[in-house]
Amino acid sequence: MLPCLSWLRVYPVRDYLWADISAGLSVAAMVIPQGMSYASLAGLPSAYGLYGAFVPCLVYSLLGSSRQLAVGPVAITSVLLGSGLPDIMDGLGVPVNDHPNHPADPDAQALYNQAAVQVAFLAGCLYTAIGALRLGWLTHLLSHAVISGFTTGASITIAASQLKWILGVNVPRSASALAQVLSLVRVWGEVALPELAMGSAFVILLLAMRVLSSAHRRLLFLRALGPLGVCTLSIAITGAWRLDEPGPGGEPPPIHPVGRIVPGLPAATVGWWLPLLAPARQLSLAAVVCLVDVCESISIARTLATANKYRLAPTRELLAMGVANLAGSAFNCYTTTGSFSRSAVSNAVGAKTPLAGAITGGVLLAVLAWLTPLFTHMSANVQGAIIIVGVLQLFDWREGARLFRVSPSDFLVWLTAFLTVALVGVEWGICASAALSVAIMLARVSFPAVLRLGRLPGTNYFRPLRQYRGALAPRGYILFSIAAPVCFASIEHIRTGLKAELDAQEVAAEKDEEEPLQFVVLDLSASPTFDAAAVQWIDETRDELEGQGISLVLANPSQQVLHIMKRAGLVHKLGVQNIQADVMDAILYVEETLRSRGCMV
Repeated sequence: MLPCLSWLRVYPVRDYLWADISAGLSVAAMVIPQGMSYASLAGLPSAYGLYGAFVPCLVYSLLGSSRQLAVGPVAITSVLLGSGLPDIMDGLGVPVNDHPNHPADPDAQALYNQAAVQVAFLAGCLYTAIGALRLGWLTHLLSHAVISGFTTGASITIAASQLKWILGVNVPRSASALAQVLSLVRVWGEVALPELAMGSAFVILLLAMRVLSSAHRRLLFLRALGPLGVCTLSIAITGAWRLDEPGPGGEPPPIHPVGRIVPGLPAATVGWWLPLLAPARQLSLAAVVCLVDVCESISIARTLATANKYRLAPTRELLAMGVANLAGSAFNCYTTTGSFSRSAVSNAVGAKTPLAGAITGGVLLAVLAWLTPLFTHMSANVQGAIIIVGVLQLFDWREGARLFRVSPSDFLVWLTAFLTVALVGVEWGICASAALSVAIMLARVSFPAVLRLGRLPGTNYFRPLRQYRGALAPRGYILFSIAAPVCFASIEHIRTGLKAELDAQEVAAEKDEEEPLQFVVLDLSASPTFDAAAVQWIDETRDELEGQGISLVLANPSQQVLHIMKRAGLVHKLGVQNIQADVMDAILYVEETLRSRGCMV
């Protein structure tokens, strides 16, 4: 049964319909110019951006669980493709066209388009597999610091890539913001003043609309209609004064147009799926795109669901996005996901159900069928202006500042992602920062704090002796807490830490003429499970301590840890009495045993 039937059956037409229509039309007004602009960012013809706002949007409205999520082309996916696909084409010996709408080599552009559709197909398969197999936890490999640093660096790279349209100069594609800026510096003397004036005016106009819409709720429509408004203005100015036509002597036109946009509905491209042009490289690109898209889409959908007080179904969401991308790749679409800006507008306007997305798709159907010739005279600089202003929200410097104050290690990950994306390239940035994030996580697991606990006077609370000066070390036993799971990566550090504490206790006992140590209590609450190395270490520690006349007591083991120890024979070796349900039970058992032996506690 289609998920949409669950809300269509009880749809309150009088209460919801106008809100959904308003939201759908508002998102459509945004996605038409944005989609065409983002397609050019990916190196694809402008029509592909319209296709991506049509087919996946309709499919998601049938299958998705988010009521306000606006699905379609987004800047981050576009820049990932715009960076990764040229490398794939270079590997195939195929040139990359700078103007996808009127390519110098149509055959090369056709192969580029096919490669993009194949990446969308692979991403759709990965999306669907992640949802079907409940592997959403894979997205945790990309921490918040990685995503924030990556999007911040990508925003600079995207904006830098669009400056050539604002300046009216022709420079080759580059993978990083630094390379883009250096290319622009070399041709600074060739800046076209008409392009600069027109493009700068559009940037200022879009910024003004954004500021006004944020300051006054009644002017919210400016945020939705701003991109479409400047596109219309661009078409009117360029067409009225014929600024997109070459001079009488064959000189370049004063304003470069976007060019002809293929009219009509998208053609079927299922035949493009296989065989893959470059399987390994396309699959790796699709994996990166999919992980970033999943993080972006799910985070937006969760935020919207929380704000509107309904429950999101993450698995259904992943499956819906997967099927939407598969359907899109069957009809000339590149990878799509949920959009920050358009989802925010959809929510602000008041979308109540996924019907808003279906209305957006319906508007795009009409545009593709009848209105694409109107965009022929749209200037390239207005696309650049739309993208530059659109990615400003991705520049998340405040999050970098917050991480600097709160967590130096997370700030290092953020800074690595930001600088690598901006200076080297987007794919390198996300890989380097993700690797650093995983390395930091492994370091935290491998070097856990081994804490010796003492009792707070007059209470049954135990706290680390090094942090609480007033805590008292118990007599006759030592209580340890390990602040991380016990596993192969952490065992050597834990072994070293325990030995150091036991040696220090032995020296202190001899100096103060205290009673010899009889018990070591180990709190296992931070270890939900054991691996083989952990089992072996517990067994070795038990043997070593028994040789010194000391009993090992385990406190708070999980059911899984108990099961593993039973299968390894450790429960029998330790003795049932030396395995206690929680720390307090272990302490009561140890102190009672010490008293029975005539020891002072």
